[in-house]
Amino acid sequence: MKAKMAATPIRRLASSLGVLIALSACSADHDQGHGHAHDENGHEQRPSLVYTEYADNSELFVEFPALVAGMDSQFAAHVTRLSDYGPVQEGILDVRLMRDGETHARFRIGAPTRPGVFTPVVHPRDAGVYSLNVTVETPELTATYDLGQITVHATPDAVEGDSSESGGTISFLKEQQWQAEFGTDVIAERHLEATVFATAELQPPGDRTARVRAPAEGHFSAYGDRYPVVGAEVKQGERIGTLRARLGSGVDLASLRLAVERANARLRLAREDVARLSGLLEDGAIAAHRVREARNEASIARAERDAARSRLEQYQGGDQDSGVPLVAPISGRIVEVSVVPGEAVGSDQVLMHIAASDKRWLRTRIPEADANRLQQPSGAWFELNGKRKELRVDRNARLITSGGVIDPVSRTVPVIFEFDADDATPLVGQGLDAHVYTGERVKSLAVPRGAIIEDDGQPVVYIQRGGESFERRPVTLGLRGVDYIAVHNGVESGDRVVVHGAYQVRLAAAAPAEAGHGHAH
Repeated sequence: MKAKMAATPIRRLASSLGVLIALSACSADHDQGHGHAHDENGHEQRPSLVYTEYADNSELFVEFPALVAGMDSQFAAHVTRLSDYGPVQEGILDVRLMRDGETHARFRIGAPTRPGVFTPVVHPRDAGVYSLNVTVETPELTATYDLGQITVHATPDAVEGDSSESGGTISFLKEQQWQAEFGTDVIAERHLEATVFATAELQPPGDRTARVRAPAEGHFSAYGDRYPVVGAEVKQGERIGTLRARLGSGVDLASLRLAVERANARLRLAREDVARLSGLLEDGAIAAHRVREARNEASIARAERDAARSRLEQYQGGDQDSGVPLVAPISGRIVEVSVVPGEAVGSDQVLMHIAASDKRWLRTRIPEADANRLQQPSGAWFELNGKRKELRVDRNARLITSGGVIDPVSRTVPVIFEFDADDATPLVGQGLDAHVYTGERVKSLAVPRGAIIEDDGQPVVYIQRGGESFERRPVTLGLRGVDYIAVHNGVESGDRVVVHGAYQVRLAAAAPAEAGHGHAH
């Protein structure tokens, strides 16, 4: 930024005390006709020059008395890191007077006087016009600031002061900025996409979900010690439970045990008949078909015995393999379990719900008032645990459906996106606040959302005009993007707008600093 020459004398270090104090101006009757102010020792005070310049990684705000050949000018150079808008803590600062690309004089200070502030003393020998260059080297950054042409005056009387004041500016000192959460951004044209707010829910994909149903009446039981729980991963074909047949009317445990004993008795008799008839066949006393019939009866008796045992074991919960196996129809994650072990279930009753774990649906609900803003939804974003998840139809998501019907109860329009799930994906059924891209796009000057302050019902921003000077600007807002808002008037491209700390600047405007800068250098 261009240097400003002010009539207010710059504050200087009191070397005898080693601390910063402000020098007061002499009264008019001590000026003795010089036309310039003098300090209490009769030394002439000069108007101060103020510069603000930016490098990629830092900001320099420097003020110093106008340069006069043969006289000291103590600089107060404030160096701010743009990474966190804090003061540099250490480093070397060089002030160079250059002519024709060569250094005519260099003045160095090996460390800041206090955090962020370097106070080198510049003592030019020869009058003339020079290029003023400031270089800062610290362990964390190196920057060079070209402050343009500067005049080294031959005598103090040659210095012309500018007593004009910058009306309407707000003073917010570097020391205040460094202590507050502060930050700025350069206003420029940006491509913005409109969004609308929507409530949302994470759901399993409608075409990648399955419900396990009971094939008949019976009692549900777990398979071994692997009881299905919500959130468990299962593979297609994996056994996830057993359906044990329900006993008929009039059947109890005693009758089942009796049936087993009867079946065992019939099996023993059948086996004895086979043994007896086999001996008679060897003696030629009977035909061979008699033995075959006996063996067939023994096989039937064995099957009846096994069936009776199975019914008894089902009732007692013995053999885990007995009963009808229930298997997972797809691979995925169990999202719902509707039964508990031992519960009686009816035919075709839903026992559990399995959803594919590699996909999710983001089902958003757009308020009816915003439904007409939807052109062609191109994506959505939501935040979870402080991290933003962004879905783009052309990159990592698929649009399943968009609008068409207003829900008569919620008065919302559904918009659904499908995307790949990962370890950071929220749980199925989780509610979220989402923002849906409507498809509307503009290119406009824009400011970050955090820069907008509501002041008496009017949106305003604060523009940094210099290192410690700011200006309040009412603005007219346009399309609201994710991070930026379009501005139709009130700002210009290249303006530096306060993004963090705008409210503190507003408070500073209500309590302006006293004459001068209000702080010592």
